[in-house]
Amino acid sequence: MKTVLVSLNAKFIHSSLALRYIKDYCSYDIETIEFTINHEENLIIKTIYNASPDILGFSCYIWNIKYIKSLIPILKKIMPNIKIVLGGPEVSFESRNLLNELPIDIIMEGEGEQTWQEYLDYIHEKRVDIKNIDGLVYKQNKQIVVNDARQPLKMALLPFVYKNMDGLENKIIYYEASRGCPFNCQYCISSLEKQVRFLPIERVKRELQHFLDMNVAQVKFIDRTFNAKKDFALEIWMYIVQNDNGITNFHFEIAAELLTKSTLEVLSGARKGLIQFEIGVQSTNIDTLIAIKRFMPFEKISIITKKIASLGNIHQHLDLIAGLPYEGYSSFKKSFNDVISVRPEQLQLGFLKVLKGSGLYFDGDKYGIVYKEEAPYEVLYTKNISYKEILKLHLIEEMLEKYYNSRRFNASIEYLFSLFNTPFDFFEELGEYWECNKYDEISHKKLTYYKYLLEFAQNISNCNIDYLKELLRWDMLSHENVKEIPSIYTTLDQVPYKNEIINKLKDPQWAIQFGEEFVQKISKQKFRSIHIEFFKYNMFKEEILLNPQGIIFDYTYGNNMIKTYYIKEN
Repeated sequence: MKTVLVSLNAKFIHSSLALRYIKDYCSYDIETIEFTINHEENLIIKTIYNASPDILGFSCYIWNIKYIKSLIPILKKIMPNIKIVLGGPEVSFESRNLLNELPIDIIMEGEGEQTWQEYLDYIHEKRVDIKNIDGLVYKQNKQIVVNDARQPLKMALLPFVYKNMDGLENKIIYYEASRGCPFNCQYCISSLEKQVRFLPIERVKRELQHFLDMNVAQVKFIDRTFNAKKDFALEIWMYIVQNDNGITNFHFEIAAELLTKSTLEVLSGARKGLIQFEIGVQSTNIDTLIAIKRFMPFEKISIITKKIASLGNIHQHLDLIAGLPYEGYSSFKKSFNDVISVRPEQLQLGFLKVLKGSGLYFDGDKYGIVYKEEAPYEVLYTKNISYKEILKLHLIEEMLEKYYNSRRFNASIEYLFSLFNTPFDFFEELGEYWECNKYDEISHKKLTYYKYLLEFAQNISNCNIDYLKELLRWDMLSHENVKEIPSIYTTLDQVPYKNEIINKLKDPQWAIQFGEEFVQKISKQKFRSIHIEFFKYNMFKEEILLNPQGIIFDYTYGNNMIKTYYIKEN
């Protein structure tokens, strides 16, 4: 009996931890196949058919359930004798409906490792009675049978699934040191499991060392609140800092209010890029936070996140959710401005997903929450916010992603923020400008975004366009070696200044002001990896300089490690 497990990941860089757990936990041979939701239907069907499974399992989440539901009837037609098994959070709360709706045989509710082991024992006739397998839902004599719930597995029994790293090149490595969550957030199904379980800490260290030895690019912890146990988190962060390989990045979802002074001291010693945090603020509206049972005044979160920012070495990703109870458009505007005031590296403007089994799934009517019937069950409107306002927020989200989260417009955006009452007002007007010009309906090249921002700014009465052009040039060159900057961004004739510096750079005695390494580079590579640009404004103040400031942008080490040298002599 051949067993094949399938996942449809959201992106190519993602990988399925669930499939790896089940494959390595079970004592039977299991084949796993990973696709993305962007793969063509015929390719997925053909690949599964050619694998010739007797038992076919799907790992189901909100991003892939719609696709999986469309595949199942086709697969059952071309392979009528296979047993189809569904598992994952997206099927654990509507098993009865799915069994009636689709030609499937088994649904596994809850954690799947031990359930799969016992089910395969049953299939291979090592276990006699299916009704004794906890976590199973199935049909028997046309009646739906729901077995006892599966109890959580001891974390120490889970296998380490990354001994073999084949097929994981250029992909994010997902890892968990704990399961469960101490909080009771009403929008989340992690709140359903109150008990938090941890892997033995020495085992976690060994496994993280494996990733460090393999020079993995990124390890993303999927623990719902990594620092729920403060001492545990602190010890892991100490280990990562002390054993840094200079390459690997570790991503954690944390509760900012649980960070302690001693933890911040440890984090201060981390290499820039070693650690990044995701912090779910969700809202700064007190009534909203009480309703979703995640009450934590933003003032406290703000203090902590600003302290983290002051370290200068940790990337912070802060989250907001639109469509929560009691959060109207004006209230969300305040939440947005509160959070962006911290200047996180990324601000994710998400929209409420009414997940089956969550508190808001059962209490949605109380708050007038109306949402899409199909996954991902995104909010359409509530008692407090209209559909028209939700559409405006979607446009603001698009502007936020393009112009703030991309980190390609840092200097320009900061200046433009100063011309509006709030950052939210800026993104709102920029979104309206895009929509009016139908820019949101087509795809664009990277440099086009600078052009649109300049166009938009020309309608702002108090905008210094020349200064903005300089900031846009600075932003361009700070992110990539633009061979030829479009003339619309120029504020002075660069040629005579550049020619003078190029001639001076040929003299090692003059060039030594930028360091010995720079002099050697110039002698070997000439000027292939550098760009010289002159600015008539001080980049950090809106004031014209007596003499234009020359800056050398050095791209020798790629766009992620651009060096800048200020020319002292013009």
